[in-house]
Amino acid sequence: MRYSGLKYPLQKIQDDLYEVIAEYPIQRIKDTHPIREWLECDSVFKVNKNGNYIFCRKIEEASLETE
Repeated sequence: MRYSGLKYPLQKIQDDLYEVIAEYPIQRIKDTHPIREWLECDSVFKVNKNGNYIFCRKIEEASLETE
């Protein structure tokens, strides 16, 4: 399932915040690399509990620079 571009769900994984771009069943995916590139994701997580890969983009913290 690929999520809508305007409403990506957010998920906290290992103390970092991610936008979840898509979730696909593990048994349907042979190689995650081409899908990750197609979706423009920087991370893929295997969730054995529900049998899915989740394709994500990490949300970077904003830093404020002062002069």
